[in-house]
Amino acid sequence: MSLEEYIASDLTEEQRGELKFAPKSEVVFLKQPNGHPFTGFRSVGKNWATTFALLPGRYVPIVAEWKHGTEQISLVPPSGVMNKSDSGSWEACAKREFEEETGMVLESVESLTGNQPLGVSSRQSTMCFYPFLGNIDGPHMRGQSKLDVTEHLKLVVISLGDWLSLIEGGWVLDQVGITTTYLALRRLHLLREA
Repeated sequence: MSLEEYIASDLTEEQRGELKFAPKSEVVFLKQPNGHPFTGFRSVGKNWATTFALLPGRYVPIVAEWKHGTEQISLVPPSGVMNKSDSGSWEACAKREFEEETGMVLESVESLTGNQPLGVSSRQSTMCFYPFLGNIDGPHMRGQSKLDVTEHLKLVVISLGDWLSLIEGGWVLDQVGITTTYLALRRLHLLREA
């Protein structure tokens, strides 16, 4: 069923409320270098933060979540969108989302791009993400996760080597997780210099 057909159907109040998760599109009107007009379409949505952390023994907390868009399980470091409690701070967002999804407390987070967002797909979307490295000091204790009502995910902790094998094997569908991992390993000086 198309989104238009769904919206036109007899929806309950709850179903109408869920439309906030529906893809939003916008149309852009451009002029090509040859002077001809071009009409483009792209998705718009909320930006988010993704936080990579390396636990003692080189283990990585990863979130496994069913994604209805691909009908597959997505593996990605903890991620989420900003809310009012973050007071406009991407660092606060990254720390809060990591702690909510993992139940682990971070000492701090550091931006991997100097607080510059990275685009998800410049051709198809205006959405961006902010990659962070989460710093855990000393022994870590896992508390209870505090998931939103709409989140259906599970924390898995895997070795860094296994995480990299999953990426290299094409099992990690979310490029955001791959990019954040690469930038974090570079910051931690765990990549071989070329």
